[in-house]
This record gives sequence, structure tokens and C-alpha cells, in this order.
Amino acid sequence: MPVPADLDPGNGGYRLNVDKSQIDYYRFTALLGEARAHAKQRDSQKAVACARRALNLWRGRPLDDLAGEPARAWRQRVVQDDWLGANRTLLAALLDLHDYDEVLTRTGELQADHPNDVTLATQRMSALHGLGRYEDETAFYFAVRNRLRDDGDDSAAGHLWRHHEGLRTSGGPSSVPVAEPVLVPRQLRHDIADFVGREALLRALDAAATDQAGRMAGGVVVVDGMAGVGKTALVKHWGHRARRHFPDGDLYVDLHGFAEDTAVTVPQSTVVDDFLIALERPPHAELNARARELLLTRLMSGRRMLIVLDNARDAGQVEHLLTLLPDALVVVTSRRRLGSLSTTTGARRVQVEPMTTAEATRLLGVRIGTRRSVTHDDQGRLAGLCGGLPLMVSLLAEHVATRPASQLPAFTEQLDRHQLVFDVGEDSGSANAQTFFEWSYHSLAEPERRLFRLLGLHPGADFSIEAAAALDGRGGDETARSVRALVGGHLLERAETLDRYRFHDLIRVFATHCAESDEETATRQAASRRLASFYLASAVNANHRLYPSRLSADALTIEDAVEPVEPADTTQAKGWFDTERNNVLAMIHRAAADGHHGHAWRLTDAAVIFYDRHGYYEDSLSVQRVAARSARAAGDQVGEASSLMGIGRVYLAIGDHTEARRHLDSALGLVERIGHEVGQVNVLSLLGKLETQRGDLSAALDLYRHSMKIAQRTDSEQGLCWTSYRMGEVLRAMDQPDRALVYLTRAQFLAERSGDQSAQASTMIEVGLVHHDRGDHASAAAHCTQALSIAEAIPDLAVTVAACVALAKINKARGATAAAIRFAQRAISRSEHGAAAHAYEVLGDVHHASGDLAGASSAWQEAEERYEQLGNPTRATVVRVKLTRLPGTGPDMGRTG
Repeated sequence: MPVPADLDPGNGGYRLNVDKSQIDYYRFTALLGEARAHAKQRDSQKAVACARRALNLWRGRPLDDLAGEPARAWRQRVVQDDWLGANRTLLAALLDLHDYDEVLTRTGELQADHPNDVTLATQRMSALHGLGRYEDETAFYFAVRNRLRDDGDDSAAGHLWRHHEGLRTSGGPSSVPVAEPVLVPRQLRHDIADFVGREALLRALDAAATDQAGRMAGGVVVVDGMAGVGKTALVKHWGHRARRHFPDGDLYVDLHGFAEDTAVTVPQSTVVDDFLIALERPPHAELNARARELLLTRLMSGRRMLIVLDNARDAGQVEHLLTLLPDALVVVTSRRRLGSLSTTTGARRVQVEPMTTAEATRLLGVRIGTRRSVTHDDQGRLAGLCGGLPLMVSLLAEHVATRPASQLPAFTEQLDRHQLVFDVGEDSGSANAQTFFEWSYHSLAEPERRLFRLLGLHPGADFSIEAAAALDGRGGDETARSVRALVGGHLLERAETLDRYRFHDLIRVFATHCAESDEETATRQAASRRLASFYLASAVNANHRLYPSRLSADALTIEDAVEPVEPADTTQAKGWFDTERNNVLAMIHRAAADGHHGHAWRLTDAAVIFYDRHGYYEDSLSVQRVAARSARAAGDQVGEASSLMGIGRVYLAIGDHTEARRHLDSALGLVERIGHEVGQVNVLSLLGKLETQRGDLSAALDLYRHSMKIAQRTDSEQGLCWTSYRMGEVLRAMDQPDRALVYLTRAQFLAERSGDQSAQASTMIEVGLVHHDRGDHASAAAHCTQALSIAEAIPDLAVTVAACVALAKINKARGATAAAIRFAQRAISRSEHGAAAHAYEVLGDVHHASGDLAGASSAWQEAEERYEQLGNPTRATVVRVKLTRLPGTGPDMGRTG
């Protein structure tokens, strides 16, 4: 009879949907389940009937026409687990019915392919004994036992011996032991009624517990994650959902692997005894430990059970125990990864990550319930503080429920993570988060505990092995091993970037507390100084790769045991600054706070050129203010002047002329007072740039001349290069192109000789604009295009913007309106304040030239407003005149509000 089926496409292939009751394999497993159920009820006749019907469905080798590895593996498993299991069930029932002849016949056939199967051997021995063939039984026993011992399987040989001794002392055939009815234990009690979310993890557990045939099978699943992440709750809830797949029951034990008092930790012998008691076979006092283990293995054989070994300290606590539970699905939970179990047992792994904020908010709402009124926004904030840990959510919910309603608004507003870890839960008599974290912490070896504490001193969000080694002071290889141990214990986690690590937010709070409470002040200070030294030396190395012509601050001696990063090329140097940008910022603030002022201002000096050229102006201002204070505290006037000048440079870039003037004047006064002439060259050049931006070209020229005289006297090549460039810029603006080219040519030569690509690109832009002024737009475009390529490759954001503005002007003059608009918009999108004002003005010019008066009006209004904000009345007036000349506008027209 044909079997109805549907063919559905999906996932790149096809699926044949058939009623499972029409498939021999599923009919076989159903009949086998019935046979085992009847056997447990001591109805051996029905057990034999169901087992025979099941085995009669087995015709030939399964999936005989498939030769691939998946088919081979499946075939091997089902023959071993299912087909052989069905025969064992049949033989056990036949023994119970004293049908020894058939047992003898069947075991003879089966042992031809499975000569070392201990269960078949014991069943054959029972049949020979039942037939009164004692000598044959003894001879068979010795033959199999010797073969097992030759193969090194002493455990199986011992099991065989005990069965033989049991038969020998049992008397005649009528006293052959028969199986006792077995209780179905159910130890996974109390499902979590308000379980929230975790759907992806529940599916992952389903997948890990399911074999290729689509049914839940035996084996080992490791569920790991940090303390408080909800491993036990997840497994218990999943176990209740999956209970129907385990008809022989479920067992549960909390191993207390991370209890501070090791006496609380449950030893394997206790687990064995507890499981024997749960299976209604309490061990006799005369049975030694190995005999009890073998008894448990025999009782577990063939049973489809779920066993949860909760809270394992390490693989060693469960590895031998797993060998005693052959056919069960064993789920092990731990705060450690237990990776070795994958090798020894083929364990599948499910890692439990923190809840999403949405899940944590839902859980908090469910746990608080109607006991207290907390707004949804406050619930979201509180849940966010919990870092996705259900344990923290539960502790916090209980804490909220016990507080007076009048205190809740202030409580929810003021609560921080430190209070969450150390205070919440304490006043209610329950353990707080600190207690749970300490269990993981104290389970570490001392080198890992020490590293964990010292990593709490790292100020950034994530860190490299090299930074960890600087804090640790033991060397990279030893630190790397300890870091891996911390990751394995879920006290650290891998960041998104390769070979970088981070704390969970709450674990960081705990680590910092451990550093402050468990380390001497001198130890903390030394570690902090090593870390500051690491970041300083690494930043200096990266700076030298990226900006070889730039003068650096005098170096500090690198601390012992510190191995800084040494980028091999500019790509690696830029990558280091990109990756460590936020850590360097945090380290500067931390170094200053810890009193390492020399490190603080020098690290700033090494980093700010990268920040400035990438447009990270707020970051640059933040750390240079710290650097100025640290240099002053260290009594280093050169460092203070350099920091003040750097602040002025950033304010120039963003167009705040007032603050730029204030800091540059302070820097100039300081370098003049201490007679630092190179500093005077740089500050005077920046003051000239300020006057250029303000539109006072004559004042700018005077400042540049003053700067150049000092640069020539001191032979400051970098000062001469930049001052010559800026002289050329002003002279071009003053309509003196020939004189401008003289200075620009000198600047370009000096830039190329020193390898200063920013100066080279800046000079090429000005040369291009000179050609543009003379009407040679092709040469102008060639110079500016090359400059843009250099600026983007460095990269230097300010020079990139300047090149885009220049190319917008040049393309406007050439009549290439679309290209001109594209370059102007590109400049606007990448510029800050002052540069944006100029870019908007040029964009307005392009729109006006193309006849787009509305576009011109909008862009010019933006430019005028920004020029006024910058304190540049000259350019603001120029733009205002352009607006008044638009058709249909008067002196106050052209504005939209």
C-alpha cells in the first residue's frame, strides 16, 4: 500500500513529510518503549511480545544504500543503542519466563558480532546456569573475562565476575535472580512558574539533546555561564518541558562545586549512593565503593533518563561519574567551560549568555508583580543595571518589594551597580551578589585570583593580553594562561575583537572591590604604574610609525616586566590607536588620578595627534586639559605649554576663536618665559592661523614672519615647513601668487624631506588653488586630487576636508556642477564647525552658479550663521552680501527664520 507523503522545499533542499507511524524505525522505537514498560511492570509475556514485534520490523542493515559518514555514524548508533537494546530487553524478559533455550540460541547469534558485550555475556551465563550447565557457564565466564582483561577493560571484567559470583551462590536453576520492578524517580521538582524569555537557549538545549533521528538520546550536555546567569533555572525549566522524552525518570543533584566551604562539595560516592536510593536499591553496607558504582551502572543500563549534575566545579568532579550513567542524557551545569568533557565524552555545549534588556525588564516586572508600583521606565533602568543576570533581577525585585513605597522613587534614581553588588539582598537576610561572585573567585588558583584583582584596575572597557601582562607583571605566556582560566570560569569574557577580553559590568565592580580590599596599596600603585607605562610606550611606538617627523616629548623609563606593543608598519599603528582609543583616554584620566602625572601628559602628547587628525576633538580636549594639569603638577613647564598649545589647536579646528586665543596666549607666555624657542615657533604659527581664520591677514603675516625668524635661528625644520606653508596660504589670499608659490615650494620640499604627509598634502592643496586662481583648472584639480588621496590614506580629517572644499571650487569653475556639489557635501559631512562654514559657503556658490537659488540661499544662510558663531565677521559679511543679491531679496531677506 502506498504511503501518503508531501515533498516540501526549504533550506536549499527538500523534506519528505510522512506520517511517522508509517515508518518502520518509529514503529520499532514505539514498540520497544512498550516492551520496556511491560518489563518494568513484571509483565514479561507482554514484554516478549512487544520486543518480538519490534525486532521483526528490523530487516537488513539500516540505510544500507547510503555510504556517507553521517549514515555510517547513525547506523552504528542505532544498531548499538536501539537494535541491541531491544534484544537485551527481549532476553531479560525470556530469562524472567525461564525460557533459557531461546536465550542461549539468541545470545549465541548476537555474540558472534558483539563478543565483548557484557550484558549479553551475563544473560548467556544466566541461561546456562538456568539449564543446569554449570561447567559450561563457568568455562564461558572465564573465556569472556580473560578476553576483557586482555583488552584492558577491567571494569567490565569485574562486573562479569560479580554476576558469576551471584549465580554461583544463588543455588539451583529455580533461584536464578530476576529483575525487580523499578520505580520511576522524578527529582526535577518545582518548575519555575514565572520563567521568562530564553527561547533561543531552550531551542539550543533541544538541539543539543536530540540525535540525528530527531529523538532525545543519551549523552552529555554541558551548560555553562557566569554566576547568576540562570543556568540552573534554565535547565530545570527545560527538563520539565522535555520530561515526556524520558519515561524512565529524572535525577538531580546539586554538587555545590563552588561553595566556599569545600566540605559542602558533594563527592562522587555520595552521588552514587543518592542515585541508588532514588532507584530503590539502597546500597548494603558490605558493598565497597566500586561495587556500588557497578550496581548503579547496571541499574542505569538501557534506561532513558534525564540526569542533572548541577553546579560542577570542574570536569574532574563529574568525569568518572559520567561513565556510570551509560544510557541517560546527563546535563552538567557549571560556571566553567569544562572543555575537556567534549574530548572525553563527546559532550555538547550550550553557553548561557546574560538576558537581553527586554527579557530582564519583563522578568523584573513579573517578579515585582503587584507588590510595588514601579514605572516601566524605572523597571528598564533597574533591569539595565542588572546586566542581564536573572539572579540580580530576582534579588533586586525582592529588595524593591520590601522597601516602603515612599522610598521607591529615590531608590530607583540613586541605585548604582556598586550598591547592587554589595548591598541589595543583604538587609533581607538572603545572600547578595557579592556572595555568589566570591564562590567563583575563591575557586580560582592564587595566580588567577591575583590577576582577576589586578584586572579590576584596568580603566577601559576591554583589554589585550599585553595590557593584562603589564598589570600582572609575570610575563605574557603566564598571563595568557591565567586569562584563559578566567574565561573558562566565566569571570572574563571574550570581546568582539579577536584576542581581547572584558568583564561583565557587575563582575568588574566586584573585581575592583577585590583589588581595593585584598591588595596592598603599594601593589596597586605598582600595577597601575606598569599599565600606564605600557600604554605610554605603546602609544609612542605607534606615534613614531604614523608620524615619524613629529617631535615627541622626552621619554620615561619603561617599567620592569612591561613589554609594549611595537607596530611593524603604519597599518598596525593605526589599528592599535583605533582599537585602544578609549582605553588610552581612560588611562590618561586614571594615571592623573593615581598621581602618575609624567605618564599622563606624555601619553596625551603621543595620542592627541591621532585624535585631532581623525576628528575626535572632544576626546582631544578632554585629555589635553588633564595633561595640562598633570604637567603643572609634575613641574614640567614644557609639557604644560605643549598641552595648552594642543588645546588651542583643537579650538582652532572647531572654530572657537575665543578659547583658542586664551589657550594659545597662555602657551606663548609660558614658552617665552622659559625660553623654549621651538615652542614659540609652533605657538606663533598657530596664532597666525587664528588671525587668518578671523580674516586679519596682515596680522597673520606678521606672526608668521616672527615665527619664521625663530625657526631659522633654531634650525627647526618642522617649524619652517608649517610656517612656510601658512605664509604661502596668506599670500595667496592677499592675491600675491608668485610670492605664495615661493613659500609653498619651500614648504613642500621640507615636508617631503621630513616625511610629513599632512604638511605635504596641505601644501599641494594651496599650490592647486594658486593654479585655480590663474585659471589652470586641470593642474589645480591634479594637485588637489593627489592631496586628497594622501590625506585620506594618512588619514588626516582636517586636510581631507580642505581638499574636498578646494575640489568643489575647482569643479565649479570648470562647470562640473554635480562633482562640485558632491565634493562640497563630502566636506560638510566630515567637517567640524569652522571648516563646515567654509564648505557651506562654497556649496552655496556652486548652487548659485548652476541657477539653484533656493539651494544657494539655504547653504549661504548656514554659512553666515556659522561664521557669526565663530567670531569671523569678515566672512559673515561677505556671505550676507551674497544673500542680499539673490533675486527677490532685500537687506533682511534671504533668511528663513
